[in-house]
Amino acid sequence: MRFIVLRHQEEEGLGTIAEWLSRSGHSHFYVNLFQKQRPPANAVTAYDGLVAMGGPMSVNDDSWLMNTSLALVSDFTHAGRPVLGVCLGAQAISKVAGGVIAPSAFELGFGKVSPVKTHRFFQNAALETNDWDCFQWHGENFTLPPGFEKLFEGNVVSNQGFTFKNALGLQFHNELSFEWYSMWYESLRHKFENMDKLVPPSPGMPFTALKKNLFALLDVWQKNW
Repeated sequence: MRFIVLRHQEEEGLGTIAEWLSRSGHSHFYVNLFQKQRPPANAVTAYDGLVAMGGPMSVNDDSWLMNTSLALVSDFTHAGRPVLGVCLGAQAISKVAGGVIAPSAFELGFGKVSPVKTHRFFQNAALETNDWDCFQWHGENFTLPPGFEKLFEGNVVSNQGFTFKNALGLQFHNELSFEWYSMWYESLRHKFENMDKLVPPSPGMPFTALKKNLFALLDVWQKNW
């Protein structure tokens, strides 16, 4: 399958998701919205699925970048195509389905989220049902419109993941590897406020667990398309 990938800032590419796509036999094409690249006019017919990555902006912004991103997320989501949203991308899926995105507690750094064990993805699936390691970086959060199934929850910010039709939304960043985190630490900690919780990269950080659980989740997601 061919995936189109919406990139909202240079530092937020696919991370390890690119490896999963390749391993699963899928190809991908970046649309770098931060560089004013326009999606192909025939994106919904030319591509099979969509990945919407994160970014420091808000889905409530009235900007060319955000309006362009939301339009494509809406097209793919409502067409029932596979859509993966990470952080800002997850909020975009909620918004185009009628959800509300509003300020939340600011979460930055490594933490835990809890699987909703009653979700069908965790029934008879090879997914870890104990708390998952994750990396958080957000100050807004989504509501769950009708038809959305909650997939993960957190202690500070409750809504952390969902499924809707063939869409999967994750508020957190499990696509981070040691290399990507190192790049974030060097390039982003001086770019934004409130970055004191961003600690130097260390081999002890749970990147192996992030990747293992993410790939298992994406495998189950793929089987449900």
